[in-house]
Amino acid sequence: MEFKDFSLFIKYTKVGAPFVEALASGKVFGTRCETCGRTFFPPRAECPDCLEESMTFVEIPTRGKLLSFTSIFVPPAHYGVSPPKMPFAKVTQIPCPVGVVEVEGGIRVMGWIPEVALEALKVGDPFEVQAKTLKNGQVTIVLSPI
Repeated sequence: MEFKDFSLFIKYTKVGAPFVEALASGKVFGTRCETCGRTFFPPRAECPDCLEESMTFVEIPTRGKLLSFTSIFVPPAHYGVSPPKMPFAKVTQIPCPVGVVEVEGGIRVMGWIPEVALEALKVGDPFEVQAKTLKNGQVTIVLSPI
């Protein structure tokens, strides 16, 4: 899998390939510092706490609670949402919910919340973090209510 297949600009980082490959296989990875034991998402090449580079890829928990959410009106192309017929025309734009889920260990994961009406979302609701391959072949993080 190539970096272009991931929906973010992770190709410019030191942790890109293993992270994207994990997402392509349906797993969500973070990194854990071998020195202090802290886990990070998104993955990091260095630990900001102890400044060590001894990081190991680990699968992170995927169930948690919705911590925050909002909607965007100009979603990234890889979301597969129809673009507005006229840029910034309110009539043709459809809200696209995105949110942050806090999973075990206090790890926070941001992702797209497809096929859920904004009015149906409530902070504190149980959610699952998933790695999904979209119709266009790109992989991204999707948040789904449980």
